[in-house]
Amino acid sequence: MAARWATDIFSSTRTYGLRPDNTLPLGATPFTVHGNKDVTDGFLWNENATQGSALLVHGWAANSSSMHSLVPPLRNLGLRVAAFDGPAHGVRTGNQATMTQYTQATGAVLDTLGDVRVVVAHSLGSIAAIAAIAEHTGHQPECAVLIAPPAALADVLERWDGAGLRLTPPLVEGIYRELHRRNGVPVSHWDLTTRAAALDIPTLVLHDPHDPMVPYTDARTVTAGLKNAHLTDTDGGHMGILMSRTTTTHLTHFTTQHLTTPHTPTPNNPHPHPHQHTHPHPHPHPHPHHEGTT
Repeated sequence: MAARWATDIFSSTRTYGLRPDNTLPLGATPFTVHGNKDVTDGFLWNENATQGSALLVHGWAANSSSMHSLVPPLRNLGLRVAAFDGPAHGVRTGNQATMTQYTQATGAVLDTLGDVRVVVAHSLGSIAAIAAIAEHTGHQPECAVLIAPPAALADVLERWDGAGLRLTPPLVEGIYRELHRRNGVPVSHWDLTTRAAALDIPTLVLHDPHDPMVPYTDARTVTAGLKNAHLTDTDGGHMGILMSRTTTTHLTHFTTQHLTTPHTPTPNNPHPHPHQHTHPHPHPHPHPHHEGTT
């Protein structure tokens, strides 16, 4: 019982506050996500762009609005930009989710869009994004940008402060077992470099050396473990890094450099629907308590 309770806390997706209002982000168009019960819709900017799509994947206990500052630079490159609230995140129902659910939802969005050329992911969203790309059998992105990525879920759990719980060794072992049961795979499965072993796409890793949540050593581990990755320092901490001008500059330069070939759009376009979901505040400034996930 103690392990289940502790795992519930570790798996919480509402660390940053209450569920946001269901309002469409400024300038966005809704689209339907096919094939996933946890994530049924998302948002598009520059809907009619013909140069392919950029997919934004937010971090744990955040939501798609945390990525809104990255929409303009990608849109200015002529890309259609897509974002979504992960399972039990943002406007979704529920308060807990698993990495398996997040990975499957990200894969469904990749399938729905059909023409994703670049994936930009933050924090633990990086593991879900890389795992989804690795499992994806359709069109592969041409490049990826990972912002403040943890190297592995096990590292996140080892760093977790327990949110006031006394994490004895038996309790930690119980959390590992419970996470295994909920995900269908052991915690060790969610290792970013292991998930990316079969991938060879240009990847930019952006990290603030003074990030208080995910240590800089994780960025080094991720960069060393990927086949074609480059680490660049930026600023802003763990969440402010998303609004940093330095981050935007590096993102724009890298994406421009790796999307130089002409692109023929695919017919597999998402179908907009009338339901409006997301948040009225495009630039939240959350103060995380932990980087937990499952």
